[in-house]
Amino acid sequence: MKNDLGSGGRGLFQFSLTGVFVIITATALVLSLYFGVGRWIGMSTSEVLTQGLGRFLFRFPTLLVWTAGLYMAIRYLKRNRLPAMLTIIALAAMMTSALILELVQMALIYWGTSGQVSGQTMSWSFGVIGIVNAVINASCWICILTAIFTQRPSDEKVAVAETPEEPDA
Repeated sequence: MKNDLGSGGRGLFQFSLTGVFVIITATALVLSLYFGVGRWIGMSTSEVLTQGLGRFLFRFPTLLVWTAGLYMAIRYLKRNRLPAMLTIIALAAMMTSALILELVQMALIYWGTSGQVSGQTMSWSFGVIGIVNAVINASCWICILTAIFTQRPSDEKVAVAETPEEPDA
């Protein structure tokens, strides 16, 4: 068994400095966005940490998996272009929407707790955020499912293994 990416062997999960660099860079960008938006709306450092980054930590494992999937899709880009592109589009959209929605929710929670926004406005806002999130999520999963089942051999081309007949005794 080969250890390269193309064979789907262990090479797919080997340690990569590029992968580590991508994950660290993405984390640094997310942190700078959280602190930038938090400061822009008037939050203190402790409020950004508790109301923003505290919520982000719950989503971090999912973002880590999406980042790994994005990295693998980019590596498969030359081998299977259409499925890889669909996967890249879906994962990038899910990562971007998750980050934006978390930032908007952080701002809404801050405005709600500081009395700048009424409870009714927060309720409507979270409802709209939920609808937008559901539509984006469904669209991304359509892309992923299409990527999984695109460019596969048709049923006629798949060789059916016939069971050998047992000799009569």
